[in-house]
Amino acid sequence: MNKNNDVLIKFSLTEKDYSRIFLYMRIKYAIKILISGFLILMIYLFTLTDLSLLTNFIISALCVLLIVVPLSYFAVIYKAKKEFRSNYGLREELTVEANDLGLNLIASNEHSHRDWEHIYSVREIRHDFIVYFSESLAFSLPKCYFNSKEDIYRFKELISKYLNPDRIHLKK
Repeated sequence: MNKNNDVLIKFSLTEKDYSRIFLYMRIKYAIKILISGFLILMIYLFTLTDLSLLTNFIISALCVLLIVVPLSYFAVIYKAKKEFRSNYGLREELTVEANDLGLNLIASNEHSHRDWEHIYSVREIRHDFIVYFSESLAFSLPKCYFNSKEDIYRFKELISKYLNPDRIHLKK
């Protein structure tokens, strides 16, 4: 932690980091598609067969769990890896400075500052902090790139101090 209590994080995303974040960001859509696929399969089986509703339910659930979920997972991971390999900007080193004024994001050719009041929300997940600038625009701060546990604690303090409590989703 710096003398002035700023939190400084320097990192370059790895393919594994990006794939994990990509999967997290698309999980809501995947759930909607899986539920829709399950219902369509149930209706399809129900109209074409003389099987009971319970049997249709079991067959549909097994198809979704054993075929659709793994295929969806591998398709999303494949897309993430393909995007990561084709977009050099994702591999660039990024410096993030969090302080009482907000967040400074510094890449090789650009610098951006976001006041705390312009940050929509922050969500802590197992390996990352997801910082949302709007409902659909976000970036990830992998916890493994923080210099120390004290920096993670200070980052959480800054979030708690400056963001509206209903916009903060931190682990206890």
